[in-house]
Amino acid sequence: TEEFRASEKQILDAKQAFCNVDKKKEGTVSCKDLGAIFKSLGLLVKDDKIKDWSDEMDEEATGRLNCDAWIQLFERKLKEDLDERELKEAFRVLDKEKKGVIKVDVLRWILSSLGDELTEEEIENMIAETDTDGSGTVDYEEFKCLMMSSDA
Repeated sequence: TEEFRASEKQILDAKQAFCNVDKKKEGTVSCKDLGAIFKSLGLLVKDDKIKDWSDEMDEEATGRLNCDAWIQLFERKLKEDLDERELKEAFRVLDKEKKGVIKVDVLRWILSSLGDELTEEEIENMIAETDTDGSGTVDYEEFKCLMMSSDA
């Protein structure tokens, strides 16, 4: 798969946002400031996700990140948002009746045509796990969980 890259302008904006917080020009910012930096760029990231990402990037547990680490997180967020938009668009296309749900038989067809060579049993198990209420339909959140778990 092709690796996601932010545009030059996005990177410049992200670096500027970083510098706006790095007032002492130390080349690092506090992990506690990441939410505000994301927000200054119009991106919302939940605090628990910021903490997870910070812990992952801040290997020495300094509580600070340099600009390169910040850019990695920024690009990760942009990719997540893009993936979410693509999933929503796919769901919208598959929701032929515009009821906010996809019928299980449509889902079965999608899973069988993904090219992952899933067996009938695997497909049925995935559908059973997704359509937990047995309604014969899957809403967006269920669809998202399925697509993220199968890494489709």
